[in-house]
Amino acid sequence: MICDIFDDVLEPHVAEYIQNEIRKVYWKYDYNSNKKIGIQPHWHVFCGENEEEVTKNNYDYLLPIWQAAAYKLKLEEQYQIIGWKRLYMNAHTFGVEPHMHRDDGDFTMMYYPRLDWKPEWMGGTAIWDDAGKNIERYSNYIGNRLMIFPATNNHQAMSVSRFCYELRPVVVFKCYVKGANVDRLDFYKD
Repeated sequence: MICDIFDDVLEPHVAEYIQNEIRKVYWKYDYNSNKKIGIQPHWHVFCGENEEEVTKNNYDYLLPIWQAAAYKLKLEEQYQIIGWKRLYMNAHTFGVEPHMHRDDGDFTMMYYPRLDWKPEWMGGTAIWDDAGKNIERYSNYIGNRLMIFPATNNHQAMSVSRFCYELRPVVVFKCYVKGANVDRLDFYKD
């Protein structure tokens, strides 16, 4: 199973800038990623389906995440990732219980923007086995950390401690690989 975790993806001043911009975001609560099965809503912001749309929607400050990952982590060489189809942010707080799920697309690239997140607040991400019975990989929420894993892996944002009064945001890129028919990918937006 592929699930790679990278720390210090961005230069510190860029990571701090992104954290500060995310603090200004107006979050929409009630986004339901799977309306068919009635999963509990969470905080969500759709940023765009390409760089032009992301820029038009004023989320261009997130693009350095993609640029740094593509260059530093050699996304094309290591994973065959050549682009992304959707960029969004999800978040939750204590009491919002995330669910195990699989994503659409080929790879999910998730970035933790909160540099001030405390380990005791929990809120990491678990990657489960195919049967959804055992956690195969776990990442603590550490600011300026990035995870890359196949979109079909069962995964789940883990609960935030009741002693945390902060929002746990993540930035997500839905990525595709060489040879992917991007039109066939079941990407959606709210």
